[in-house]
Amino acid sequence: MRLHVLTHTFPPSTHANAKRPFYVVRHALAQGWEVEVFTSSLALPDNAAETLHHPRLRIHRVDDPVLRWQQRARKHPALFRAVVLACSAVMFPDACAGWVRRVLRRLEQHGPADRTLAMVLPASMLLAGRHPPAVDRRWVFDYQEPVSPQQWRVKRRSPLQRAWRRRLENLERTTLHMVGRVVFTACSNLEAYVQMGLVPRARTAHVPYFYDAEVFDALPPPAVHPEFGIVYFGTFDWRGARSPETFLRGLARFLQLHPEARGCTRFRVHGPWLPQHDALLESLKLREVFEQGRLLDYEGYLEEVRRSPILLLVVAPAHDLFMPSKIVDYFGARRPILALVPPGSEMADVLARAGYGDSCCHPNDVQGVAQILERFWARFRAGALGPVASQTQFWSSTTQLPIYWRHVVAAPELPAG
Repeated sequence: MRLHVLTHTFPPSTHANAKRPFYVVRHALAQGWEVEVFTSSLALPDNAAETLHHPRLRIHRVDDPVLRWQQRARKHPALFRAVVLACSAVMFPDACAGWVRRVLRRLEQHGPADRTLAMVLPASMLLAGRHPPAVDRRWVFDYQEPVSPQQWRVKRRSPLQRAWRRRLENLERTTLHMVGRVVFTACSNLEAYVQMGLVPRARTAHVPYFYDAEVFDALPPPAVHPEFGIVYFGTFDWRGARSPETFLRGLARFLQLHPEARGCTRFRVHGPWLPQHDALLESLKLREVFEQGRLLDYEGYLEEVRRSPILLLVVAPAHDLFMPSKIVDYFGARRPILALVPPGSEMADVLARAGYGDSCCHPNDVQGVAQILERFWARFRAGALGPVASQTQFWSSTTQLPIYWRHVVAAPELPAG
């Protein structure tokens, strides 16, 4: 049996969306399938070698011309922003359209597979519905993020993007009605797609993100960093609910109430830190507790998640159709989580179900952040800021990967009932 996987990012890429296809490919190989991965060089570390090797695996790094232009412009921030904005504003459905067309031409050359798995984003994956080889019931689309539902929710600067929303919706509806299965990481996203008529409910499946049980459950836990550290992995928005402002103000308030904690408190960010946030650090007198973490590869990221004293999660209300992939790695690490999530949202429910409901607060609740930090500080001083007795096995690859794989194998068939 032969599987084609179309994913814009794949390890050793450091992009968060690289993990899910990696786990699926590894599982497919274990099931005896031949696998060909068609991917790009997005977020690849310099001189990185392939990390997954198998005699039945072939990885094709298909050149993405837009990504190449962006990488060349990255040394000049103003030019880089101009290139990114220009491509996003004028290319349909998004800046990856050229790359997807190249991948589809490569698929023609390689012939049909028993199953084809397309990972979304990018939205340009939907172009497969209008280009040979024809999409059919052997195809599975995996939605890590929403496309049309989010496009209608978010204001777009580009007049072309606003004009293209209906066109994109029609493309998405056409393509998804041709495939065998559409898998969603978030239930809220699945429901949005069904309600908009983008996909028949009978062809949908909910399989949440899952952590790598081979790392988190099988290996002994490493030593945790000794400081009272709060660690964030990823990118903050410049402003709004997914910016670091609420957390930083809560941290500043906590340190005002507990000045004795300042000497051993660290806020570490593994990811880009925007210059606009430096002024906030200065005004809140947090410069000495802030630390810009190093760039991490996949293995380094998993190691640091497991070594972090406290893990920070920030979910904006505007992202209620998303499931952040890092949340399940946090579950796997079983470390304390400080979660800024909208009450009543799917992610708030997920955290409560996993046993983290008492360390959640609203993304704008400064006092709530300070109070949670106070509770963590009391446990830290008592030497009790250890692993959390959580109920996270549901989000392990041991539980979810077999379910996911059954949907891939059974894609041409309608689910029973």
